[in-house]
Amino acid sequence: MEADGRPGALAGIRVLEIAQALAVPFAGILLADMGADVVKVEPPGGDGIRYTMEPIVPGESKGFTLVNRGKRGICLDVTRPEGRPVLERLARWADVVMVSLKPADLPRYGLRYEDFAAINPRVVYLEHAPLGKRGPFGGDPGYDVVVRGMSGTAVLTARERDGAPMNIRPAFNDMGTGAFSALGVVAALRHRDLTGEGQRIETSLLGTSMALGHQLLSWFGVTDAQKDGPYREEMAEARARGDGFAEQRAIWERHYVRGGYANIYFRHYRTKDGFVSVGCLSPQLNARFREVTGVRDPRTEPGFDLGTAEGYDRLTQLVRETEDLFGSRTTGDWVTVLRAGGIPCGPLNFPPDVFNDPQLVENGYVVEMEHPLLGPYKTFGPALQMDVTPVRVGASAPQLDEHTDAVLGELGFGPGEIGALRAAGVVGRG
Repeated sequence: MEADGRPGALAGIRVLEIAQALAVPFAGILLADMGADVVKVEPPGGDGIRYTMEPIVPGESKGFTLVNRGKRGICLDVTRPEGRPVLERLARWADVVMVSLKPADLPRYGLRYEDFAAINPRVVYLEHAPLGKRGPFGGDPGYDVVVRGMSGTAVLTARERDGAPMNIRPAFNDMGTGAFSALGVVAALRHRDLTGEGQRIETSLLGTSMALGHQLLSWFGVTDAQKDGPYREEMAEARARGDGFAEQRAIWERHYVRGGYANIYFRHYRTKDGFVSVGCLSPQLNARFREVTGVRDPRTEPGFDLGTAEGYDRLTQLVRETEDLFGSRTTGDWVTVLRAGGIPCGPLNFPPDVFNDPQLVENGYVVEMEHPLLGPYKTFGPALQMDVTPVRVGASAPQLDEHTDAVLGELGFGPGEIGALRAAGVVGRG
């Protein structure tokens, strides 16, 4: 709680997180920011991303620290039968259990929904399977880069390097899955409040990626059915020739994103001293953009035909002229002019710059924290605010094994029992 004493909306909710990497742990920090008591279970050796994702000191990386704030951390070997009594007490303690392990390991170690529900019928149980539990890849491990490829979003976002798509960061499917997971947990808790009934929730990176692809991952018979044949024929020829990613993506754009390459209204522009981002998504804003910049878009002229070579050339010229125009003035000049004209825009910040941008700082989108090993650092603040039940950032991420004894004590284990479990290697860091 803060000085005003107001609890978060999820104060009193106890969450058990048995997960590594990013997706489910990101859900955990969202729940913790809203007041939940989140206990993260790590294996004796620690979560794998403690040692990857830009390690700073041994056993502590940027990736782990940023995605595990506000939690308590314990070490428990869930694969050991001797750890079963600890797991069962945690199951009784928890309102929510979130699991992200190989699906084949869940029955092997008694980590299925049915196992937890037999102990605690009111439990809300979230199971994360990156590629989904069914289908030819059902139960396979998967990461953001894999689902971007399978979902088609890599075509939308990737850049080319040496003829192949280059993966980009951040891992938006992980973070998106975390947000969807937290939403599912809150909805299931609402249902439990009304009925007393717990339930299982399933999330996946692949499902998230499809959802985030929005209109570019859709198919409408009225507009797209006639495109499929020519697209597939041309794509087969390109692949037979060994064309690279850029050439193959251009084929898709030509058939399915007609004129998309000439979107002068919604993009980043190079300026005289940097870059500016412009977002116009309505006819009214497009007209305002033309008025402020003086650009003439041939698509507004009667009889313009995008399907002709002349039409393609005119749009290519339009893009070039607009880019040259933005390159003639500074970012500050353009931001001033565009905002005065009511056009959504902003400077394009490189990552180190965002921590000094007053728009982000003054809204609390950037927070400063202190880590016992890493010292001061800055990270993202809560993405939402609530008037009555504040959303706030808790302590920094737990150190390995930091809260094991305290949590086991809360579960009723005495010092001797905890010592025996540690001696057996069931709990505590390895």
